[in-house]
Amino acid sequence: MKRSLALRLALVVTAGVLLTGCAPAASDTPVAPAAQAPSPSASADDQAFAPTVVSPEDLDGKDATVKIGTSLVLAVPDGTEAEWTGSTTDVAIADFSPGGPSEGSVFRPGFLPHAVGKTAATLTGPDGKTIRFTLSVVAP
Repeated sequence: MKRSLALRLALVVTAGVLLTGCAPAASDTPVAPAAQAPSPSASADDQAFAPTVVSPEDLDGKDATVKIGTSLVLAVPDGTEAEWTGSTTDVAIADFSPGGPSEGSVFRPGFLPHAVGKTAATLTGPDGKTIRFTLSVVAP
């Protein structure tokens, strides 16, 4: 029985060696070029727009414009981000986004646009001074 098993094993190994010799070498096999995947191209719809950054003092009595898909970020002094409050008369057009620390980061306050249109906006700083301006939301 041991002799029969050894004979079978020898036959399998020999057959494997002989059959390997019949296969074409790797260098004999023609290589077809890999299909080129199209490179992604960014369209205007895929592009992220930068936020509009403005100092609160520059808004007083003015008309600020912001595109949908962006935001109006207020450049307030460091350490005062959470002390600013704001509002709009039409929250369907834009609303105030408070600033301050969140999940290890500090965010600046600002306004988030929702629909094309105009709305009156107010902003109150840590000193209690209220700034009034018009916020115009436009299409991207």
